[in-house]
Amino acid sequence: MDMKNVDIGASGLEMVKPPKLSFKVVVELDKKMEKGVEKDPLLQHEFQAGASEVFEQTRNTIEQKCKVFDKAFVQMANKGADKKDMEKQLKGLNDAIKNDIKVGEKAAELAAQKAWTSLQKKKKEWSKFKIKVAVSIAGTLAGLAVSIAAMATSPFSGGAGAAFGIIGLIKSGVTLAKDIGKLAINIDQSKAILVKNLVVVEKAASNKALNATNEVSAAVFQEFLGISQPSVKTVEDAADTLKAKYAQMVVKMHDLSKTLNKILKEQEKLKKEFLAEVGKKLKKHPVKDKKTQLVMVSKALDTALAGNYAEVQKAIDKIQTMYADARGWANNIKDLMKRVNALTIKDPKALKVFREGLKFAALALSPIDGNSIATGAKDLALGVGGAAGGYAYDKITSKVLDGTVFDAA
Repeated sequence: MDMKNVDIGASGLEMVKPPKLSFKVVVELDKKMEKGVEKDPLLQHEFQAGASEVFEQTRNTIEQKCKVFDKAFVQMANKGADKKDMEKQLKGLNDAIKNDIKVGEKAAELAAQKAWTSLQKKKKEWSKFKIKVAVSIAGTLAGLAVSIAAMATSPFSGGAGAAFGIIGLIKSGVTLAKDIGKLAINIDQSKAILVKNLVVVEKAASNKALNATNEVSAAVFQEFLGISQPSVKTVEDAADTLKAKYAQMVVKMHDLSKTLNKILKEQEKLKKEFLAEVGKKLKKHPVKDKKTQLVMVSKALDTALAGNYAEVQKAIDKIQTMYADARGWANNIKDLMKRVNALTIKDPKALKVFREGLKFAALALSPIDGNSIATGAKDLALGVGGAAGGYAYDKITSKVLDGTVFDAA
């Protein structure tokens, strides 16, 4: 018997590529036997029947082992097993097959000897002869339909750059929010200083004995000698500070709004890059239903990022509200600036009109509430800052891959 590269007929295998078997049995008859007896159909049938049975047993045993190991490989691949563990498992399969081949060789030899003993009983003249049996079973190594490197899940990196970038943006956003809060307080303080100075200087300006700006300043200076003197100059300085702080705050609010929108764009980039890598890995993965796995990962990614998205969107809504409030200050600041500019009037007629107007002027504090925006900025900074932990890449991948074929748990 001489069969070469016979396939192992294992059906339903997903990952294991069974070996091919070559089976050769040579029976050497005793030279003293009558010539031509080796061509006896009875002899051939008995030897082949025994050898064929052993061959089928060997092939079936190897087939069952391939099925058992195939299930193990599928489970390992689905859990993202380490490459070394996969190689160890494959070696275990091939070692088992090698052992089955040795057992098969010995069994085929015994089967031939048994067939000869049976024949000797049927033909008494053969009882004094002996035979030599040579059996060789060669098998190729079992392999895998997909490379171990492809099955063993390598670390994910898709979207990692975007995640790190988001954390950087969050830090910038927190800094901007803190700056806005400080500026809001500074504006509140500058407004209070400006209004106090205005009240004093406007009172002095309403004195008919004073007919010029410098006289107003001198009168105020003399009246409050020894303390920080309200004057036209201090009023103008306070006004400049107020305008500058307000302009800075508006700019930083714009910057913060743009930064928060960048975070959402980077989040979309993170999702796109992450899912692109999942798609590439699934192409190489032995799992059958790749589409289902991709949908699972996509939904899990949305869930993992939903809280972060909501926190950033809430911050965007808050900065828009704060900006609207701040823009509402503009008219109040303009009114204060009109009062400041009025103090620099040098034309006597105009100054007279100004003084008359002061009698009816409402000197109530302008409705600028820096504390409100400062508190809002603080809350915003805490909210955005708290989202930073949610963008830690290892935490994202752990949540997203849980329960999928890439779950290393």
